[in-house]
Amino acid sequence: MPINMGPIEQRQNLERFGQLVLADRPLHEQLRSTRDAETFAALAVRLGAERGCVFTEEIVQKALNERRRAWLERWIH
Repeated sequence: MPINMGPIEQRQNLERFGQLVLADRPLHEQLRSTRDAETFAALAVRLGAERGCVFTEEIVQKALNERRRAWLERWIH
């Protein structure tokens, strides 16, 4: 499914979806039950789209990598 919006709008949608996840325990648990990053990203894209938050797996992967890097940097410094 092609997405006709830029990365900034997709990132905003991902952030909005993240807020929905934090407020919905079953949704949170569904995402937590994934076994790897690829499965997580695909599920997040599908569940996000169902809730009007459209973004790509690439945007999810970038966000995951940024958070992982920030976490590591916090412990290294």
